[in-house]
Order: sequence, then structure tokens, then C-alpha cells
Amino acid sequence: MNIIRSGSRRALSRGGFSLPELVVILAVIGALFSLALPAFINYYQTAQVRGAAADVAAYVNQARQLAIQLNCSVSVVINATSLQYIQGANCQTPGVWKGPGTDPGGNIPAPEGITLATSATPVFTNLGAAVPAATLTVTHGTSSLSVLVSASGRVTVGP
Repeated sequence: MNIIRSGSRRALSRGGFSLPELVVILAVIGALFSLALPAFINYYQTAQVRGAAADVAAYVNQARQLAIQLNCSVSVVINATSLQYIQGANCQTPGVWKGPGTDPGGNIPAPEGITLATSATPVFTNLGAAVPAATLTVTHGTSSLSVLVSASGRVTVGP
């Protein structure tokens, strides 16, 4: 055991970092953060669009399943911020379908900040086929993704 006496010339060993070392570490962390932030923002926007496109594809698939279940035609009307199922004249109760996930007007809202556009209004037959085939575009900011509805009724998310 070392006994340190006052007036001793022995230097005490100190643990920890000096101020210049801490400043360098903080500068390196700040530089890494500023380089990673744009990539993270881009990833976040892309992830939002992918999630919204998956939701829209599920909604369109739900319309297809509804047409098969009701044994009549069901069209998917796309607005900029919502979509709606319209039961055809060959259904028992033609008109706007209202059910789980819809507001009182029968609209299914798009996810927050997402806008929708379509090339055509897909109409699903009682066999699940779509007439006409359509491409739905899901957009958030500068990122966009397509939901493809084929003539056979298959719904996929693509570039």
C-alpha cells in the first residue's frame, strides 16, 4: 500500500478523458451523424411508402374477396386520400359498401401523408378477375410506389 504524504512529488494517476479528447470525440460523432441523417430520412420516407402500398394492396384485395363472397361485381374507386368499394347493379344491395374500416360515407382513408392516383377504376367480377387492369400509384413526398392489379385479379406491389 502506497502512502502519499503531503508535499510528496509523486504524481497521482487520474482516470478519465481530457477536454481536448472529449472535443475530438464529439466532433467525430457530429460528423458521422451529419453524414447519416440524409440516408436515414430517405430510408424513412421509402419505408412509409412501402407500408402504405402494402396497405392499399390489402384494401384492393379485400374488394376482390368481397366480390367473390357476395357473388357480384365490386369496383374500387380511388380518390387522392381515400378509396371506396361500390357494389354493382347485380348485387343484392347495390351502392357504396360500408363495413369495418370505413367511415359513415363508406370511405377507407389512406395512411397519413399519402396520396393515391390510378390509371383506371378496377372492377372485380364474382370470379375475382379485374376489368380493366389498373395501376395505382402511392406517393409520399418524392417517393412513390405502384400497386398493380392484373386482369386475372392478382394484386402486387411493384416499382
